[in-house]
Amino acid sequence: MSDTMLKTSIEPSTPVAAGSFGTWTLRFQATGDGLPAGTTIRVGTDTDTDWGVPQFNDPGAAEYATVTAPEGVDVAALTVGVKGFQVEVGSTGLPGGGEIAVVIGDTSGGSPGSRSQTFREHHRVFAVTVQQGGSDEVEAVTDSPVLEIVGGEPVKLVVVVPSELPPGEPFRVLVKAEDAWGNASNGYRGTVTLAGDGIALDNDTIDFSESDAGAGWLEGASADRAGVLRLTATDNQAGLAGTSNPLCVVEHVGQQRLHWADPHGGQLVDREKFAGFFAHARDVAGIQFAGFQRNADVLDEQDLVVQQDVELEFHEPGRFIAIPGYEWSGKTWDGGHHNVYFRRHHQPIHRNAPAETPESVDKSTELHHVRDLYAHYRGTDTIITPHVGGEHSDLKHHDPTLEPGVEIVSSHGAFEWMRRDALARGYQLGFLGGSDSYTGRPGDDRPGHQQRRYSKAGLTGIYCDGVTLESFFEAMRARRVYATTGARIVARADVEGHGIGSRFSTHQQPVVEVDVVGTAPLESVELFRNEELLGQWDEAPDGDPRRVRVLWQGSSRQTSYSGIVWDGTITVHGGRITDTDTLRFDSPRS
Repeated sequence: MSDTMLKTSIEPSTPVAAGSFGTWTLRFQATGDGLPAGTTIRVGTDTDTDWGVPQFNDPGAAEYATVTAPEGVDVAALTVGVKGFQVEVGSTGLPGGGEIAVVIGDTSGGSPGSRSQTFREHHRVFAVTVQQGGSDEVEAVTDSPVLEIVGGEPVKLVVVVPSELPPGEPFRVLVKAEDAWGNASNGYRGTVTLAGDGIALDNDTIDFSESDAGAGWLEGASADRAGVLRLTATDNQAGLAGTSNPLCVVEHVGQQRLHWADPHGGQLVDREKFAGFFAHARDVAGIQFAGFQRNADVLDEQDLVVQQDVELEFHEPGRFIAIPGYEWSGKTWDGGHHNVYFRRHHQPIHRNAPAETPESVDKSTELHHVRDLYAHYRGTDTIITPHVGGEHSDLKHHDPTLEPGVEIVSSHGAFEWMRRDALARGYQLGFLGGSDSYTGRPGDDRPGHQQRRYSKAGLTGIYCDGVTLESFFEAMRARRVYATTGARIVARADVEGHGIGSRFSTHQQPVVEVDVVGTAPLESVELFRNEELLGQWDEAPDGDPRRVRVLWQGSSRQTSYSGIVWDGTITVHGGRITDTDTLRFDSPRS
């Protein structure tokens, strides 16, 4: 529609700290002849936002919103889904010059206000559409209000170093000042001092500036000796500290080194944000490979062109690789969601059956079942991986020539049942971890207040010859991969000189050698054959006898969106609780 028919604005329009409470006023002013009776104004957004859902009934509760209109103009407001609301104009219509104001987080009745979304976003749009009375057409207001969501006050420092290298080889160090929701803290301006036994630094301090936006790199580090080394970062003035992931320094690293990937980093709707997606993976998460897996049935041709151009832009061999691909998003009964990866750029895609296919898409290119997907890509430079997303994959369908791995960890949760199902069927697959989120934070996503995201995103450890697209494909096909719940745990396995992912025969009883270095002290390491426990290392030092650990785990069902809300109490009889600590509370909501 012409924006001259409705002017929109938001106050205040200053940057908002992620997860903070506040009050904002959205204004809708009719121009020209105004808006006719029965017009509906809707407000939504283009991400899977976890901004608090407005409610118009309880003045004392969070997210209370109020609506005002000119005298004589009747309006009614209601919540729409979990992303927005709508305002309906009554029988008098809204005259030209008339203004409707919606106060989000109105505190006049005792409400604490409205909670902003918990992830950074440079351009958080309050997307306005108008459906005029008597019309079936929904028209977008192109100049909709926007806010910038920035990281809040830092609560800790995060330090990222390579997982493997030989002594003397220079490396870069990533330092991030992180807020409570896992964002880089835009406003951080401190000085960080780095130190580590066995690590030489050309410069041991980083002074953060506005351009760093809470995450910065230090050049010129190297290891003086072999061993498991770590860097510590401190800002004594701000009371912040952090310790790096383990750096395993060995004299002879071998042909393949351990790198980190988020092959299923997720997706975004606004094509203007695609470049920021990969920039986060490279510069804030500090991983080497990331995939943007847009659902094929909502990926129109213009979005695809932009995505593929951006993938090529972020093709930086030796530093970072954007993995070309998309997500074939069939229903579970058609095989379920599968990621598709290409070894070459600017490849045509083939969509699933039209669930939400844009009109601009050529339906003749559709592949309606995962069997059709296999048949089309068999014999090509393509990799396909099943996963649990909006529709979980049905593992009764499998093509070993195309599918070297299965995703078992993401922001949706950890899916042990997918692992069990794959092994029970005799499949030989590597296990993958990723994000599969809509927040634009590949490599390190957090659940925040998401309705359908339950845990910190996973990562894939991948042993490859280098940071190139070709080496990524070779390592994936060789299954030299493993999944973690986001921790950069170093894991190696060797059987008669054969490593992770190998397939071979032997005439003697195999001896399995396993080396694991954790991001924290290890409690146990277990060796399984399918579901049979063959051996276990559990020689961790005894803990404090006064400490009791309570764990809960599991999923509500073996399908998508299977999270559980755990709610309970602990009562001690004959004693008292002197202190508590948490484990895997992945956001302040936990």
